[in-house]
Amino acid sequence: MAKMTMHKELDMLRIEVEALRKQKEEREKEEKAEAKKAEKAREKERLEAEEKAEEIMESLEEGKMDAKETLHHLMDTIQKDYNNLSPTSAIVLFALGAAFGNALSSK
Repeated sequence: MAKMTMHKELDMLRIEVEALRKQKEEREKEEKAEAKKAEKAREKERLEAEEKAEEIMESLEEGKMDAKETLHHLMDTIQKDYNNLSPTSAIVLFALGAAFGNALSSK
């Protein structure tokens, strides 16, 4: 009977070890699945951040181009006005500018 009990005990231990192995394998699979899920989420966030950065850079470039075009247009307008300005008007504008500058600097 002692042998029978020992064999039964060994069988029970084998069954328990096998159950523990299965639990360990399942837990490892779950951990791997969670790690993959987290990695995918990080990759998705990184891609979204890159896309947003690209959009911002494009909008900055567009803003620079718009500002350059506006400045060129303004410079052309000023140059045309300056070329068409009579000498008397130029003297009057210079005097007004000097008076305005003097008024601002005195305060």
